[in-house]
Amino acid sequence: MPSSAMKKSIWALVIAAVIAVAVVVCLPILASTQIVRDSVAQQLSAWSGYRVRLDDAPQIRVWPSFSAVLNDVVLSDWNDDGAAAVMEAERVEVDLSALAALRGKVVFTKIRLVRPVLRLDDTDGVMRVPSIPNWGRLAQSVEVARELLAADPAAPDKSALPSDSFATVEVEDGRVITLSGANRPPLLSGFTGTFNWPALNRAATLSARGIWHGESITVDASTEEPLLLLAGGKTALSLSVKSAPLTLSFKGEADLVGGAFVNGTLESSAPSLQRVLEWTLLEDWPGSTIKPAKLRSTIIGDAKRIKFETAEFSLGDSNATGVFDVAFTDPRPTISGTLAFNALDLGTLLKTLAPEPDAPTQAAAAPWAHGLNFDLRLSATQATAGSVSMTDVAATAQVRDGLVSLDISDATAFGGVLQLGIRLDNVEGRDHAELRIAAENIDGGLMGEKLHFTAFMPKAKGSFSVFLKGHGETLNQILETSDGSISASFGKGSIVGLNLETFREHNDKGSFFPLQDIADGELAIEGADLKATLAGGIAWIDTAEARLTTGEKITIGGLVPFAGRGIALSGSILPPEAPSGGETATEEDSPAQGPRETFFVGGSWNAPFIAPFLIE
Repeated sequence: MPSSAMKKSIWALVIAAVIAVAVVVCLPILASTQIVRDSVAQQLSAWSGYRVRLDDAPQIRVWPSFSAVLNDVVLSDWNDDGAAAVMEAERVEVDLSALAALRGKVVFTKIRLVRPVLRLDDTDGVMRVPSIPNWGRLAQSVEVARELLAADPAAPDKSALPSDSFATVEVEDGRVITLSGANRPPLLSGFTGTFNWPALNRAATLSARGIWHGESITVDASTEEPLLLLAGGKTALSLSVKSAPLTLSFKGEADLVGGAFVNGTLESSAPSLQRVLEWTLLEDWPGSTIKPAKLRSTIIGDAKRIKFETAEFSLGDSNATGVFDVAFTDPRPTISGTLAFNALDLGTLLKTLAPEPDAPTQAAAAPWAHGLNFDLRLSATQATAGSVSMTDVAATAQVRDGLVSLDISDATAFGGVLQLGIRLDNVEGRDHAELRIAAENIDGGLMGEKLHFTAFMPKAKGSFSVFLKGHGETLNQILETSDGSISASFGKGSIVGLNLETFREHNDKGSFFPLQDIADGELAIEGADLKATLAGGIAWIDTAEARLTTGEKITIGGLVPFAGRGIALSGSILPPEAPSGGETATEEDSPAQGPRETFFVGGSWNAPFIAPFLIE
């Protein structure tokens, strides 16, 4: 005979089996007659606050889990009859609590949206949900959190937050479009992800991926207090964005409602800054490829201004530290601040602010010049501009309402001090450019070597200044319309590319000859000066003279047009000046003799020729 304990165990197993059978038998009946038909759509509406319409009868599944399949689900605003639905889904699969169903209640454990479409309103260029109901259970819970924040913003009573269970939400192959997007590509497509929020007073996580602007993007986010975050409170937030053009992560605290607020650490990197700009701005970025970029910084701010403190920034091989902020108070966001570089590529910087056009028909204006403003103070231990190297550089880079300027207020280059200013603007649809250069005590030979312009460049210490302004879409057009001035003064040294003895041999013959024939020498000088005026793309030589160590003087005058690259100059070689004092000058040394040689230089820049005027 079995013991009484054994009998009780057998009866318990029998009762459990009967209950299990009853559950399996009753669930489809209860679900089909009471829960699904009447309650599932009501609960979806109760949570979301939207009107939920099912265009097809729901299907019930008992195995392997108790669930309902809803086809052609539409969510719309209760007050907008005839308006486009806020969201539609081809299918919604809802996992339900079996025990709650036996009690006649509907409790969601998981909601899976298959191929949903979310519509956003893009009025005034701001994407937002067309209408957010204020009566749904989620909206009311957010309102409770908002009241707790109003009572004590610094330390709201978290124990008073609603603790309702919230289902895990999964999305498969979703799209986000605009209300006016009938002929526009989706804002987001291929959206697949999971939003896990066990209860309203617990932490939430999001893991999703999709296609944005033609690139696959993965987003992971988590927050400890999602209800406070939705209510406008500051709470811990972790965010990670990964894509081929850009990776970005943020960890800190945030408030994403109203004026918004962020305070934390931001890290980002991009293989090509140019690709990031093209991806985010949806427009081609002309010119050469902009180098890889990285940023790590502590950020703090709101919707009006975000400040980047202790920022570490790199662009290509250039690394910088400093402080800058982004202001959104004007129609064009403004980036301003101070950055100190160990090494700075000024060519890359200028291309970033104003890329070169790919074709002559393209304007040189930068997309950022139309969409962003810059006001940056820059310094660099070392800097390069093509083949030119500089040290101890102090510069300002500005973009203001389409005006682009780069000013180097101080730099050491070619053994002396260099200042440079570039301004690019567009006035009434016409591109304008301005260039200013001032150099003091520079080594002319070193400068000619670095610029690959050794011919006729004095190998001597000297100073020069250049002011040039013109209009056009390319450098050639700007030069061919330029106005301005050029002046230079050099001390004792030599001029490469001039053989005076060979010149006199050719000149004595009385026939013209190419300049190349006398370019194999180096002319010793005591000094050289140049002054020229630019007007309409033509350089008029006001003064150009070289004082030779022999006491003779070479003077040149005329014009050099940029258009056509021609030359039209006349020159003279003057004898040494008569000795001063009471000595009597010989007939050979008398200034009355006039020029010893007079000549003409013409032709093109690439192949000039010399023709004698007069041989005394």
